Amino acid sequence: MGRERNLSKSADVVVIGAGVIGCSIAYYLAKLGIRVTVLERRERICSGASGANGGGVPLSLTSPDSPTLGLRKPSIKIYQTLSEEIDCDFEYEKTGVITCAIDDAQYSLLRKHREGMTRKGIEVQLIDGDEARRQEPALGPDIIAGLEDKETGTLNPFKLTFGFARAAKRLGAEFLFCAEPKAIEMKNNKVESVVTDEDRIKADFVVNAAGAWAPVIGKMVGLTIPIQPNKGQTLVTEPVALNKRWRYVMDADYLARGASAPPDAQDIDVRLGITGGWIQEKTGNWTLGTSHEINFDAAATIDTVSRMAKRAIRFLPGLKNVKCIRMFAGFRPHCYADDLPIISKVDNLSGFIIAAGHLGGGITFAPLTGILVSELITGKETSMPIEALAFSRFDHITEGAKQ
Repeated sequence: MGRERNLSKSADVVVIGAGVIGCSIAYYLAKLGIRVTVLERRERICSGASGANGGGVPLSLTSPDSPTLGLRKPSIKIYQTLSEEIDCDFEYEKTGVITCAIDDAQYSLLRKHREGMTRKGIEVQLIDGDEARRQEPALGPDIIAGLEDKETGTLNPFKLTFGFARAAKRLGAEFLFCAEPKAIEMKNNKVESVVTDEDRIKADFVVNAAGAWAPVIGKMVGLTIPIQPNKGQTLVTEPVALNKRWRYVMDADYLARGASAPPDAQDIDVRLGITGGWIQEKTGNWTLGTSHEINFDAAATIDTVSRMAKRAIRFLPGLKNVKCIRMFAGFRPHCYADDLPIISKVDNLSGFIIAAGHLGGGITFAPLTGILVSELITGKETSMPIEALAFSRFDHITEGAKQ
């Protein structure tokens, strides 16, 4: 006989997923006096992609033509005062980032990227390898050029996510753990309730902030959401002396490949989507990424992380004798149809909101996503245009589409 469900629970909004996106949404809704319940299928906050990344908040590490470029500056601006607002030191620093080239092809890529960013009003500077090493002696001799972006920052993703959650709780939000949604009940194409093993929670709105699992939630209301798990592996080192200047260093291949990991590529590193993104935390530990693999295998693999370490040492040779203290993998939610997040209502499904598919930008866009979703729910005009992120752009996708 099944467990009897609690039928007395209710909320104005149920948010599915307690990662940084879900916790941000909960905070900004609770701040407006809206009753929020957050459901997390795992036993704690920040158990998915939000806890498996380096904590970068980059301004220029995207295509100049991406619709998300216009969202980066406002989101980064929010971070300037967010720590005080939510009463949490999440270690945000405007560290800047330098994206490095080690060959002529990468150098050409940096020049093209600088030109594109300059056209968009983003200030970046191209310097040669000697100047890069003068600023940061830890950079390797193979580096022939670097693209400086001084507006980029870094933070502690765990502290940020927990900070949002605690601030939301202080304002009355409820968090339920080990609470996996089993069904979303609709009536006349309108959200009525969310069903878990233990509860049926009545709600006017449901927000799908389930990250790489967003398609599972979508199917409950008959939607095909084109998001897949983009597995990224990460190494963390023991603490070492802080770099003189650059504590956020990128490999120019990141700009070329993005989330691309062609399964039939001849080069194994390309096939595994290995590109360099290296962040040194305030504590001195280096977080070394990353790979791009399309699967739900949670295990970190020696072959992949060894290749990542070898790549890092070419750019930062001093890491050669530094010990690795842990390695892990996480699943970025990749919207494979166009590489853009979904922040949107859904036509003909009243009360259902999607906030997922941020890929590696969940940390960067978290506060802005929370604000935008709160505006969608309250019926306000959004702070900025988000038509390019609307779910209606996938109207051509059917249930037979790629899952």
